[in-house]
Amino acid sequence: MENKTETKICQNCKKDFVIEPDDFGFYEKMKVPVPEKCPECRQQLRTLFRNFKTLYKRPSSMSGKMIVSVYNPDVPFPVYDISEWWSDGWDPMEYGVDIDWNRPFFDRLGELFNKVPRVSIMNSQTENCEYSNQINQSKNCYLVFGGLDDEDCDYGHIIWNCRDSVDNLYLFKSESCYECLDCLKSTKLFYSEECEACIESVGLFDCRNCLNCIGCVGQVGKSYCIFNKQVSKEEYKKFLQDHPLSDPAAIQYILKERDSLRHNLPQRSFFGSHNNNVSGNHIYNAHNVHYSFDVKSGENSKFCFTVRQAMDSYDASFTGEATECYQILTMLGNTSRTIGSQQIVDSHDVFYSDHCYNCNDVFGCYGLRKKSYCILNKQYTKEEYNTLFPKLVEHMKKNKEWGEFFAKEISPFGYNEAIVNEYMPLTQGEALRQGFKWRDDIPGTKGLGTIKYSDLPRNPQDYSDDLLNEVLTCASCEKNYRLINREINFYKRNKLALPSKCFNCRHENRMKKRNPRTLWDSTCAKCGINIKTSYKPEDQKIYQLYCEKCYQQEVY
Repeated sequence: MENKTETKICQNCKKDFVIEPDDFGFYEKMKVPVPEKCPECRQQLRTLFRNFKTLYKRPSSMSGKMIVSVYNPDVPFPVYDISEWWSDGWDPMEYGVDIDWNRPFFDRLGELFNKVPRVSIMNSQTENCEYSNQINQSKNCYLVFGGLDDEDCDYGHIIWNCRDSVDNLYLFKSESCYECLDCLKSTKLFYSEECEACIESVGLFDCRNCLNCIGCVGQVGKSYCIFNKQVSKEEYKKFLQDHPLSDPAAIQYILKERDSLRHNLPQRSFFGSHNNNVSGNHIYNAHNVHYSFDVKSGENSKFCFTVRQAMDSYDASFTGEATECYQILTMLGNTSRTIGSQQIVDSHDVFYSDHCYNCNDVFGCYGLRKKSYCILNKQYTKEEYNTLFPKLVEHMKKNKEWGEFFAKEISPFGYNEAIVNEYMPLTQGEALRQGFKWRDDIPGTKGLGTIKYSDLPRNPQDYSDDLLNEVLTCASCEKNYRLINREINFYKRNKLALPSKCFNCRHENRMKKRNPRTLWDSTCAKCGINIKTSYKPEDQKIYQLYCEKCYQQEVY
C-alpha cells in the first residue's frame, strides 16, 4: 500500500510536522524508523556537536604545550595538538570497550568518547591558520571558521575559495571583499548581500555583473549607478568624495537608502539557480532537494543545511559531500551510507561514529583510521561484525536510539559554545530548561582597553602598525579586541573605517541579516501562486515577494 502523508507531533518541542510519501521511501531504504522529532529539533541536536569559533588556550594532554583548542580545559577526555593526534604515538584501538547489552548504547558510546583523545582543532592542509577552525587547504587565515581553499582571509564563517577578504559570511570564489553576505565571484565588493560577479561596488543587494555601483537593488549588468539611478563617472566619484567609506555615517546612509529601495521593488522569494523542484533557500544545481538551505548541489535530498553536495541524503549539516547518508554532521571526501555520525572522511557504511578516516563497516567508534569491522573501537572479524550488527540495531531500537543523532548528553559543548546558538539562538534560561549545558566561562576580557574608539585615526592614511599595540573595547558587548597587521593594511588599502565592534558582535550582526532556516507559506505578489519562502510572515508584509518566474520576467 502506498504511503500517505502523515502528521506527527514532535516528541521534543510538541509541534506538528509532516512525513511525506517520499520521506517514507527514504527511511525504508535506510532501514531507520520514521523520526519522532521535527526537522528543526533534529537540526538543533546535530549542530550542538559543532563548535566553530569558541576557542580556548589549554595544554595538550600529550605534551603539555599550550595549544589552541575548541575544547575547554575541563572537558573529561584528553585533547592533543593536531600533529600529536595524527602521529603514531598513540593508538585509538587501545581505548576499545565491550558492548554492554544491559545499558542503552549511547551510554556506552559516551563512555568511549570520554576516553579517546580528541584533536584540538579541525585544521588540515593549512599554513599559518592556527586560530581558524574547520578550515582546509588554506593559507594565512585568522578567525575563519568553515573555510576551504582560502588565502589571506580574516574573520569569516563559511568562506570558500576566497582571497584577501575580511568580515564575510557565506562568501564564495571572491577576492578583496568586506562585510558581504551570500556573495560569489565578486571583487572589491563591500557591505553587500546576495550578489554575484560584482566589482568595485558598495552596499548592493541582489545584483549581478555590476561595476562601480552604490546602494543598488536587483540590478543586472549596470555600471555607475547609485540607488538604481544611472549617473556619470564624475557624479559617481563626487558621491564617494562626499560619502567616504571611512565614515561610518556614510555607510549607514547608503545602506538605509538601499533598504528603502528594497521595500519598493520586487524581491526574490528564494535565492538559487539551475534547480528543478526544490524548496528552501540558497540552493544551486539541485534536483528534488527540499527544506534545505545553503546547498551547492544535490539530488533527492531533504533537510540539508550548508552542504556542498547531497545525494540521496536527509538531515545533513555542515557537510562536504554525502551520498545515502542520514543524520550526519560534516561528511567529507567520498563518504556514503553513513548514519548518526560526524566528521567522517572518505569512508562508507559508518554508524554512530566520530572522527573516522578511510574506514568502512565501523559502529560506535572514535578516531579510527583505515579500519574495518570495528565496534566501540574494538576489532572484530567480518563474520563477527555482520552477526553483531543486526543485534546492535535491535538493541538501539528498543531504547529508541536507532535513527537518532547522538544523545545531547554526549556533546562536549555548552549551547552557547556550539554553532547551534548562532542559527537557533536561545537564552541561558531557555537552553537550560531544554536540557542543554551552558558555559559561563567563554573566553574574553573586559576593562583592558588602552584607547577609546573616538581617539583612533579617522583618515585611513594615518593607519599604522602602532594600532597593533592598542586594546580596543567593543561598542556592543564591551569586551576587548585587537587588530592584526593584515586587517589594518586591508582597511588602509581600501579606505575603510576601523571596526568599532569585536569580531563576535560583527559576526552576530551579519547572522541577523540572513533569513531564518525555516519556510513559510506565501503567495507571489504578482501572479498569486502559492510559494514557500524563508521570509518571516512579518517580513512578507514589508516586501513584494515574487516567485522565481515572475522575478526573472521583471528583472531580465
